[in-house]
Amino acid sequence: MLEVDLRNHLLSHESLKNYIGARLYPGWIPENAAMPSVAFLGVSGVRHHDIDVAYPRYQFSVFSPRYLEAKEITAEIRNILQRYKGKMGNTNIIQVVFQNEYESYEQDTKLYHIAIDFKFIYWE
Repeated sequence: MLEVDLRNHLLSHESLKNYIGARLYPGWIPENAAMPSVAFLGVSGVRHHDIDVAYPRYQFSVFSPRYLEAKEITAEIRNILQRYKGKMGNTNIIQVVFQNEYESYEQDTKLYHIAIDFKFIYWE
């Protein structure tokens, strides 16, 4: 499953773990989780109908009480994933493609939120 392989791949990089430890959550960040934290969620599930290639889009949501820290974590995720090709656990990645980035500040939680999207092109 791509989600398991993706999480394991990202957490295998000490450069990211130095920021978030194991706080990389599929779906949503648990209530009262320590910060900074990252959640990731599939936002599209596109597949070819005639070949076994999928190209879903995943959004990573980086949350931190410090703006520059949120930017650094986002940059680290981009450095790890952008243009990645090869095996990612049991998933054979053709290429990971950066799509978009969006920044916001959430007044109610006092957290900076940076959303970054990637398209994952892989063999099913």
